[in-house]
Amino acid sequence: MLKYYKIESGRITDAPDEDSADIVVMGSPSQEQRGLLVKKYEITEHTIASAFDNDELSRVEYDDDFTTIVFKKPKNYTAEDNFEFRVESFGIFLFKDWVLLLSDAELPLMDSKRFSKIDSLNTFVLKLLNYSVYHFNEHLKIMNRINDELEDKLQNAMDNKYLLYMFSLNKGLIYYVNALNSNETLLKKLQMGRGMQFNEGERELLDDIIIENRQSLQQAEINANILSSLMDARASVLNNNVNSSMKTLNIITIALMFPTFVASIFGMNVDFPFGLGAGNPYSFWIIMTVLVLLVLGVLFVWQRRK
Repeated sequence: MLKYYKIESGRITDAPDEDSADIVVMGSPSQEQRGLLVKKYEITEHTIASAFDNDELSRVEYDDDFTTIVFKKPKNYTAEDNFEFRVESFGIFLFKDWVLLLSDAELPLMDSKRFSKIDSLNTFVLKLLNYSVYHFNEHLKIMNRINDELEDKLQNAMDNKYLLYMFSLNKGLIYYVNALNSNETLLKKLQMGRGMQFNEGERELLDDIIIENRQSLQQAEINANILSSLMDARASVLNNNVNSSMKTLNIITIALMFPTFVASIFGMNVDFPFGLGAGNPYSFWIIMTVLVLLVLGVLFVWQRRK
């Protein structure tokens, strides 16, 4: 995937070719494209691989001709992920007159809400970092809603499915906490301004991004701690549901035991007292009445003891 964009009137629009582009987006580059990046722009193979390594920490490096930024963002979530939220990396290579983006995921660069009022490449880079933090915020809101739904379903559940979903959700929150921590370290390095020089407006935007990232980090930490602390309690709820069901089944078994005992006695091929033999036309109804009274008696005693 290779796309070209340019900055025009404060917004990002499509560019016809590389020569007229201010922004080049490359996803999953081929060996030929990797070789071109190494040979023409002196980007090392390790740096290229870092941009697609989901385990890579966020970092910024300053070279003679360009600045390298590896940043973390949430991986796009789909229903097939089964509540597994993950993070991914993308690379930003800021040259003097253009920007190279390396990312496997689609970036909504033409979103007029998120990418507007862009008057420089530095502003575009900051807008991209801000979009990543915004993406974390949206995912945290979704995770909160999913957690509430799973908690409601777990109240009456008797299997481990929903509890395992919660484990996956908690694991995703841990990934988010690590990613946001890593992003915060990078943003503070940018704030120190050793390599990238920001004007007053860009520095205010960077300060806002740091605040938003810190708030997202705190929210992720709170959610992870709450979910982790309640995991044992929710597992106990699941066990209690199973125990209650087993108790009900035991009562039903006991209630049926007495009628079975009586029916077994009268099923023997012997003579019975009190005129309950085969010659009595009311024997069947007398026996059935005794059975029903026994069942009702057991249920009554169980209800009183409950």
